Amino acid sequence: MRVSAEQVRALADRRGAVANRDVVRALGVSAATAHRLLQALVVSGALERQGKGRAARYRLPRLRHRFRLRGLDENAVWQKLAAAIGRIRALGTDELRSLQYAATEVLNNAVDHSGGRAVEVTVVFAAGGATVTTISDDGIGVFRRIRKDFGFASPHEAIVQLEKGKLTSDPARHSGEGLFFSSKAVTRFRLESEALAWVVDNEAGDSGIGASRTRRGTRVELTVVRGRTPRLEDVFRAYTDPDTLRFARTRVTVKLAALGSALVSRSEAKRVLARLREFTHVTLDFSGVDVVGQGFCDEVFRVFARAHPRIALEPIGMNDAVAFMVARARTT
Repeated sequence: MRVSAEQVRALADRRGAVANRDVVRALGVSAATAHRLLQALVVSGALERQGKGRAARYRLPRLRHRFRLRGLDENAVWQKLAAAIGRIRALGTDELRSLQYAATEVLNNAVDHSGGRAVEVTVVFAAGGATVTTISDDGIGVFRRIRKDFGFASPHEAIVQLEKGKLTSDPARHSGEGLFFSSKAVTRFRLESEALAWVVDNEAGDSGIGASRTRRGTRVELTVVRGRTPRLEDVFRAYTDPDTLRFARTRVTVKLAALGSALVSRSEAKRVLARLREFTHVTLDFSGVDVVGQGFCDEVFRVFARAHPRIALEPIGMNDAVAFMVARARTT
């Protein structure tokens, strides 16, 4: 069977990267033929080589662009980026629209809020149809900006509040929807600054805080995966009031407000409840929370709920112990 260069390229696309021996095993050709086909793809620009000799691996070429932030038009950047991506890997309609929305929102934030001088955009074509777009600026850093504008005590607190949406230091020009919906629009979202990362996995329906090597500026990683990226319309519909068509629903990952897996105090409850008056429906996701205290539940499900009867609180992801304490507070 005659093996074409396009078959070799398709193999590299599926696996993210291949070595000469991978082509031999997967396509049943000799080592010499595999080497010849791989070299032809490198010469044509269809693949790039990393390493030398037997350690060499071949992958779809990465994209890297650097732009000055002053006067930058995010839509012009996207058009350039989309054309370059399309020449390497064809994205589906959902992936392309979601990535366009998230990338332009992140770029606009960098232009308007970072105070930086430049932004770098890279695209890596990973295994399994994952396309990873990273946008990094050299500005003040998103968490530091939020702390400065709102007086939050730590980057951790900034993430807790940012996840809820409607957080903006410039309400005349921004609605506070951009990063919120960007975090929901892609398969995976990662926002890094001040050595912390806010990570959202929309396939798993999970949000968490982890460590990051990014100490200065802001780094945002947007991953879309073929056939596994949310439809943009569905994302907006999930958080929009069907009657008013306003952004009136939000989702709070309760564990983000905890240092461990337990939430016991009223102060922790107030961290969760901060700014929720701006919404009419709040989903409280208790996944990953093992224990909640009486004070925490009383503050959320009795004190706050009675003070704001128009706000629907929907707890989900509870284990039996958490569900008992929540039910107890609601009947007190």
